[in-house]
Amino acid sequence: MSEENHLLALCAGDTPRIRSIYQQYAGQIRRWVEDNNGSAADAQDLFQDGLIAIYDRYCSKDIELSSSFGALLFGVCKRKWFDRLKEKNRETIVRKIEEERYTDDNDPVMESEAAFLELQKQETLAQTFALLSAQCQQLLTLLGQGVAGDQIADQLGIANANAVYQSKHRCMSRWKELFTQNLKV
Repeated sequence: MSEENHLLALCAGDTPRIRSIYQQYAGQIRRWVEDNNGSAADAQDLFQDGLIAIYDRYCSKDIELSSSFGALLFGVCKRKWFDRLKEKNRETIVRKIEEERYTDDNDPVMESEAAFLELQKQETLAQTFALLSAQCQQLLTLLGQGVAGDQIADQLGIANANAVYQSKHRCMSRWKELFTQNLKV
């Protein structure tokens, strides 16, 4: 069937000749849609929409084709598919924004509870640090400031750097024990 006959068949609603349009072009459109993030069902819908768009544009007016029917159909389907992809992308973005808006991570009550628990934890750390011996407090403070083990040993009168790190381990264990006992969660 010639290109012009395709348009005449579509405009006339000639079912047998319209079937031949499907046979000739539907496979190309389906492959193209599947190669561009679509499914066979999407391609079927798109093909139908393309034919309807051509019918609306060319059958209601006396307009002649300036290209082949196949090129026109493919161009219409391609434009419509890209429009659908843009719309899907917009929907995905809006859905993601709305999900983020209503997740627990952005809930002001949850955020304030988390902040309160963090503050309580910090206060408990400070209170239990104060319960450590003066030497443990000094040792952990100096280590926290990045002072070398040899210097801490000289400053606190500890035998050597190895003894400093052994003392650190004992002080940290004691601090963790006190923290665990005093944490109000």
